[in-house]
Amino acid sequence: MNTEHTNTVLVVDEEGKLSGEVSVSDLFDAIIPDTVSGDEALAHFSNEENFITAVQAAADRLVSDFMIYDITPVYPEDTLITIAAQAISHQQARLPVINHEGRPVGIISRQGLKKILAKFLSE
Repeated sequence: MNTEHTNTVLVVDEEGKLSGEVSVSDLFDAIIPDTVSGDEALAHFSNEENFITAVQAAADRLVSDFMIYDITPVYPEDTLITIAAQAISHQQARLPVINHEGRPVGIISRQGLKKILAKFLSE
């Protein structure tokens, strides 16, 4: 995520087919212990030592434990209207793009979705 300047990475199975995604917020969800609610997180991580301890405790968690499985991909030949409809109907801020073998070939980011909306708004 850091080197590619992205907030989301796509997860593939052993055959290279798309199986889910992990976002920055998913990583934070993996770090925050299940016993801590959202409101308690600020108090729980009130010092750097607690945060470091939580990150170290989460380091060995499997991606499959916290990745998002319920994503709807689009295909390279889909139209702008199809892409916009997918994003809206599935409430996805990012859309993975896959080929017909189910392998990821890209991702349409929030920025890309904004450009699609701007195109339709300007017409």
